[in-house]
Amino acid sequence: MAVVMAGFVDFEITWRADVFSGAPQSSSAAEFGTVGINFRARKHRDEAEWAAALAALSCEVPAVGWGEVPPTGWGAVPTVEWGAVPA
Repeated sequence: MAVVMAGFVDFEITWRADVFSGAPQSSSAAEFGTVGINFRARKHRDEAEWAAALAALSCEVPAVGWGEVPPTGWGAVPTVEWGAVPA
């Protein structure tokens, strides 16, 4: 999302690997799913192409309650509706 917001399109991860395997803190990296990547993207040709890329963004966030743990293992993520005050 940040890449598109910066004006780039056609973002693609071209390589992914466990680059922390064997490092002193490799267990911490593995616990958080940390991997090394190479990626590429290009600057948009015109405003219409950029607008189309922005319109295609999906920002769905898993809905969890206070103290619930989403299935991805992020930890407790409090989310409430706008303007609501947690009990």
